[in-house]
Amino acid sequence: MMGIIRGVSVAATLVSVILLAGCAFGTRQPTLIYPPKSEPSETSVAHAAAIPTPKHVQIILKPFVDQRSNKNVVGTVRNGFGMRTADVIPTNSVDEWVTQAVTAELKNDGYTVFNGAPGDNSAGPSAVVSGEVLNVFCDMYLSYTGQVSVITRVTKDGKEFLNKHYAGEGSAGLAFAGTAESYSQSLALALSSVIKQFVSDLDKSLSVE
Repeated sequence: MMGIIRGVSVAATLVSVILLAGCAFGTRQPTLIYPPKSEPSETSVAHAAAIPTPKHVQIILKPFVDQRSNKNVVGTVRNGFGMRTADVIPTNSVDEWVTQAVTAELKNDGYTVFNGAPGDNSAGPSAVVSGEVLNVFCDMYLSYTGQVSVITRVTKDGKEFLNKHYAGEGSAGLAFAGTAESYSQSLALALSSVIKQFVSDLDKSLSVE
């Protein structure tokens, strides 16, 4: 009986290696998405969530700047033996992806967001948010590992009160075929983790002023 179990385990491992080896060649070109794709149950909960209470501070959001050393590649493809065989090159801009995601999460949290331009002064005070993209990369072997890191800065009335580095990870699960969609989902999950940390800190910082 133990011999049969071992045989099944070895066979499963070999199948995984063969699948990875067979799909390991060729550049992947995902479209970076945000928010991450949700399971049906998560989507239902999101729709049922209460509308956020409007914040009394407006946000002027400046475009995030891509400071990565390699601005073209956001991931790597590996074969069943762990060897790097191809790159992952997105079809859209990384800095625009991050900026749009930050905009979406700030609005979801109740902020009025003006992209790069002053807001309506009569609607309340403004805080200026800017940042830099340091890392956006998804590796894969037996599973996907998406990583995103950014620096965000917030100023209000000419005074900087938040300057912090944020990093997050995300995974679309097991890697069987190295699909473009799985790279995109893994990076979206990592970015979601980063932005939620930032928005939480922003709320705390503005509430104590």
